[in-house]
Amino acid sequence: MRALPIRFRLTLWYCLIFGILMTIITTSIYLIQRTSHYKEIDRSLLSISEFILNETHKELNKGVTLSEIQLEFKNLSLNGVVFAIEDVKGQRIASGGGSIKKPNITLPEMHGMKAPLHTFTDLDQRYRMYVQAIVIDNETLGYVLSEFPLYRIDHSMNFLLWLIVSFTVLGLGLAALSGWYLARKAFRPLAMITETAKAIAHTQSFEHRVMYDGVRDELGQLVETFNVMLQSLENAYLSQKRFVENASHELRAPLTTIRGNIDIMQSVDLMPVMERKEILDDMKREAVRMSRLVAELLILARADAGQEIAFEVVDLHEIALEVTYEIRKWSSLIRIECQLDHQTMVWGNSDLIKQLLIILTENAIRYTLNEGSVLIRTRKLAGHVLIEVNDTGIGINERELPFIFERFFRGELARIHFPAGTGLGLPIASWIVKQLQGQIQVISEKGKGTQMTVMLTAIQ
Repeated sequence: MRALPIRFRLTLWYCLIFGILMTIITTSIYLIQRTSHYKEIDRSLLSISEFILNETHKELNKGVTLSEIQLEFKNLSLNGVVFAIEDVKGQRIASGGGSIKKPNITLPEMHGMKAPLHTFTDLDQRYRMYVQAIVIDNETLGYVLSEFPLYRIDHSMNFLLWLIVSFTVLGLGLAALSGWYLARKAFRPLAMITETAKAIAHTQSFEHRVMYDGVRDELGQLVETFNVMLQSLENAYLSQKRFVENASHELRAPLTTIRGNIDIMQSVDLMPVMERKEILDDMKREAVRMSRLVAELLILARADAGQEIAFEVVDLHEIALEVTYEIRKWSSLIRIECQLDHQTMVWGNSDLIKQLLIILTENAIRYTLNEGSVLIRTRKLAGHVLIEVNDTGIGINERELPFIFERFFRGELARIHFPAGTGLGLPIASWIVKQLQGQIQVISEKGKGTQMTVMLTAIQ
């Protein structure tokens, strides 16, 4: 079963809540008005009946019989009240305000009821009657009747009820329209996000953005976050695309070289030994380069996959000594110096730190001319351990410094000095530093050398 749209459900909730509130308010108004009107009628009936009864008692106390009583009602404000005086036999003694309607029960029966006020219907018209006995010396001589026709009150109350129902229905209609409009306006950013997502799925391009210029409320923040996510996805997509293109290009070169050499060897039956050896050496160099490239690509692929790192307490002094000992075997034409602090314990991973030192030192040696020098130094500074690798090499152009940690990026001087490089060493070093929650900084000047500084958290 398909779920109802959120806008429709919100509109239903608006209408339900508004309807409940309107019903409570209008019902309260109706009941208050109805009660106040009928209480006012009852007060009028009671006051007029009391006045007539008092006047009747005055005349009776003078010795006048009930049938001989003559009362003046000129100063009596009736306000639509009809009254009458009758004896116990039902004989009309006096009346005023119009003709009085009587129910189909006797006055003694009505007076004997618990409530002196009675409501009855005659010819589809309702009446309110108050009956009070005329008692002298414990003898009931007659009754005072006061009556008020309720058709005008009933008509006005029915009209009020009709108005309340009409306005309630109209209010519900307006609430439904307003709720639908507000829900549509509130969810407009969501609709824009949906359309953008569909466009991305259709075009398979992350260039689309949600164009939203509304207030920065929760939905505005959602749109902003969605656009930031799209930017991140676009960057990742473009980075991955460049990565694949560059990797294909870098792998194509050694494969082309190897394939060309194989074709030459297959086409020449009697190739001189020295020429064959040169071809095989060339193929070996390209194979080694391709192996190194594949290994570095594998490291970066694991990094992108979120490889978990096992942390431990690492003695940086020992690792630096080990790396220095290994690197001194690579070149005897470059002077390698060490200034290592013995108290350099860090929280990290020994394999990654060793790989980081090898990358930085190998780069320093690779781009330093013969008879140059490379200095490896570790020291403590304000709760941190600094690893510094300084060389007197070719340096880096200032405009290229922001890009040296991008994958496959190689500066102009680097490509000239060492064409066989892959441009993956420093990106791997940058990833290692991030995994170790450290920082890496590069200071370089063309023709004067480079200083790589890594800052890691020290263990006290």
